Amino acid sequence: MLAAPAAASVPPDRLVSSALAAARAQRSVHYVTAAVSSTVNIRMVCDAALDRGIQRITYVKAGKSGHVTVLVVANTAYVRGDAFVLANYMGFSGAAARRFAGRWIKIPHTAPGYPTVSAAVRLRSTIKELALPRPLVALPESMLNGQRVIGIRNTSMASGHRVTNTLYVRAAGLRLPVAEVTRGGGNRFSVTFSKWNQPVNVSAPTGATLIR
Repeated sequence: MLAAPAAASVPPDRLVSSALAAARAQRSVHYVTAAVSSTVNIRMVCDAALDRGIQRITYVKAGKSGHVTVLVVANTAYVRGDAFVLANYMGFSGAAARRFAGRWIKIPHTAPGYPTVSAAVRLRSTIKELALPRPLVALPESMLNGQRVIGIRNTSMASGHRVTNTLYVRAAGLRLPVAEVTRGGGNRFSVTFSKWNQPVNVSAPTGATLIR
């Protein structure tokens, strides 16, 4: 296999497109996200394959934390969490959150809430979220998570705040994403990728309650 062209010789938009294409061609990835704001912290530990995936989510707000697990198998989403996170993060009413707390909920792909719940659980939708709008600037090569990387950055304004979004990809070899970091308005979001093409052993839970 031929090595990728030197990063310095590749336009930044092509670096992004080649990294996303390389990622979509894989079978699976392990990724970890962290979202931090003045009021909420969210951490996800995820494994995404082509046909299935799992998100293990910890949600912290005002000193209180909750946990929820999201699965997608055979175009169906499954959710199980405590009442706090179902109400505050997943958007359930207080009554529904208490009713379904600790139980598996089954959400078919025909349900209105399925696209939101299933977003970034499987590989293709995960990689889709890494796209960067123009204009793009390529950063000098650096080290990140023990890998030589090059960053591609977009800077924009949102709600009066300067927002920077930087995608880091491998500087040599197969140009896979390594991480993405977004900063702006006192908020920070990061996602790191590893363990490409390892098996993702996720199956549908039994006894889940169907909601539409």
